[in-house]
Amino acid sequence: MLELLTKISEGTALYNDLAILERLSGLMKTSSLCGLGRSASNPFITGLNHFRDEYLAHIKDHRCPAGVCTALITFSIVEDACKGCTLCRKVCPAGAISGEVKKPHRIDHNLCIKCGACYKACKFRAITRR
Repeated sequence: MLELLTKISEGTALYNDLAILERLSGLMKTSSLCGLGRSASNPFITGLNHFRDEYLAHIKDHRCPAGVCTALITFSIVEDACKGCTLCRKVCPAGAISGEVKKPHRIDHNLCIKCGACYKACKFRAITRR
């Protein structure tokens, strides 16, 4: 189950993986000999019952509606809102942000480690997280 849930959170899962998870959780409930085994899949079953659309968003759209799955987060700079203060560039540990003073900056998505430091540092709300 952990491997399949990891695939979902990384955006690499297929629809079939969700069906396998459902079947596996049902098998655990019915075939485990101890109470722990029978109840281990309850958090997944409850989550799927209440948030199936979020699981599907991870699989179909490769996005995390809650914005917590690091592999599926993308940071972008809104050029109209960026004042070119360089604060985001200074706090970026990966050196993924470039730009000149008083001009809109850019994020190189190949270098970005998705730490969110730039998002937290921007005083102008010019950085979006999706």
